[in-house]
Amino acid sequence: MAEAGSQTLSRGLRALELIGESTTPLSVPEVAEKLGIHRSMAYRLVRTLEDHALVVRNADGGLEVGVRMVSLARNAARDLRAAATPELTRLAQELGKTAFVATFDGAEVVTLVTVEPQQADSTVGQRPGSRHPIDSGAPGRVIRSQVNPEEFPAERYELSHDEVIGGLTSIAVPIRLTSGVPTSLAIVYLTQEIDIDSTVAELEASARRIERASH
Repeated sequence: MAEAGSQTLSRGLRALELIGESTTPLSVPEVAEKLGIHRSMAYRLVRTLEDHALVVRNADGGLEVGVRMVSLARNAARDLRAAATPELTRLAQELGKTAFVATFDGAEVVTLVTVEPQQADSTVGQRPGSRHPIDSGAPGRVIRSQVNPEEFPAERYELSHDEVIGGLTSIAVPIRLTSGVPTSLAIVYLTQEIDIDSTVAELEASARRIERASH
């Protein structure tokens, strides 16, 4: 019984991950297919998630993350969010570029918190919760170096062009937390010529302040 209960919990959590990570609302049959289970079981899992307000159905019946999940997400990595937000705000306004903190989640990089500049001709949105593989993009490679420093020795910073999204450039530096969770501080912007050295110095200074404030 314990193993069956653990398997059910695991499937329920995986269903929640699939719904939360999908770029479009999923149907219950799609959840069943992705989990490799019968539709009746998928309906029971989804119903349980709905009962706890972790999942809701939109007007078309598609599944989306519910308000309870949003509330829980606000409390995730609270200290890091609190420490990072003032620095991200300062960077976004001074550099005129979207600034964000990304962290390691399994085999992927997930954006934890982001701030867009208020005064800019054009800005790049970086939605919290968005994710991509650690092998692509500047934040991913910074985190990859923290996960596997022997194979991927750390650089002072990472720079990427047109990797995660075409037409965008990202610069990232490491944030070294006492918790040991691989984390990076980055900016993303429409590709253009900028002073890389001075920008990296700004990011590094902010990263050190975030590290101190998050202890």
